[in-house]
Amino acid sequence: MSSQGPLTADQLLEFRKRLDKIDDSIIDLIAERQSVVTTIGKHKLETGAPLRHYEREREVIDRGMARAESLGLSGKVAHEILVTLIQHSLGNQETHQLSQSYHGLGQRALVIGGLGRMGEWMSRYLDMVGYRVDVADPAETQTAFGRVKDWESCIDDYELIVVAVTLRPSNAILRRLADLRPRGLIFDIGSLKSPMRSGLNALAAEGCRVCSVHPMFGPEEIGLSGRHILFVDMGNQEALSEARALFAHTAADCVDLSLKEHDEVMAWVLGLSHLINIAFASALAKSGEAVPLLRQISSSTFNAQLKVAAQVVSENPHLYYEIQQGNDMTGDVVKQFREALDELVCAVDQKDESSWTSAMDIANRRINPGEIEGK
Repeated sequence: MSSQGPLTADQLLEFRKRLDKIDDSIIDLIAERQSVVTTIGKHKLETGAPLRHYEREREVIDRGMARAESLGLSGKVAHEILVTLIQHSLGNQETHQLSQSYHGLGQRALVIGGLGRMGEWMSRYLDMVGYRVDVADPAETQTAFGRVKDWESCIDDYELIVVAVTLRPSNAILRRLADLRPRGLIFDIGSLKSPMRSGLNALAAEGCRVCSVHPMFGPEEIGLSGRHILFVDMGNQEALSEARALFAHTAADCVDLSLKEHDEVMAWVLGLSHLINIAFASALAKSGEAVPLLRQISSSTFNAQLKVAAQVVSENPHLYYEIQQGNDMTGDVVKQFREALDELVCAVDQKDESSWTSAMDIANRRINPGEIEGK
């Protein structure tokens, strides 16, 4: 095209019209794809087939990447497009299955703290699967659900009780529930279990149907494909099975952990990742006027880190403090991180390139074992 000179205004307009038609065709094909997926989703619901078929997803992605590359296009772009389409399709199938499951039909659920961010998500979810939902929360926020002022006086009216308050008051509520010994299934949805260990143990000691749940996602999530939900066994298999059954019609990955294992894992998954990102953002904040300039000349690595850090520091600082302070394992993880950081800094100070490269190589082999084997 360059040898023929720049396009004329009419030629440019014509190309733009062609692009509009192509874009329309792409959207039409996505709609057609979704229609086919909806039909398959109905078949899965009628036959009880699982929502996700990992082998088929891999096949679709690999086939699309190979076709893109055969046409001189980027396989990575094809991968991103197909993953997005698959996630969207799973979300739609999931929503349909949930609304058709009627899991809680004829039953009542109480969400204590139901007007908080995750409490509200839990309330909407339970409503979607058929429960009649009430919330107990002192907040003045408007809600479509029934409101209960004195939940202690009517606790036995509910087949399901979810504790969705913040970490610090959760334990007192769980201990009060242990005193009341309600007949329904009880679980909390806290992101840390150490602060509420005595309350959970008290419920178990009283013979209540109790377990602990941790949705590993934020309140903005709709479809749960690719998300994780952790289930902590408190010694009552019936309660654990009931809690897991609540999410059986989703595409979430459900993982069972002990009470001790949960917080050991969270010290790394939440504690360390939060700490690193808050420290990163805090260091940037101290650079003052340099922040706008850094945004202009930043690298892809910096941008990716900045995006995550910006999200972290925009969250509830009190909750994030509780996650650090309330976990008995935080100190051990921070100690290991400091040792690793000190070793890297020391390698630079002492011009010890071999120690630096060795540290990166060991980390790469542990973090990316599949990629190493494939080379």
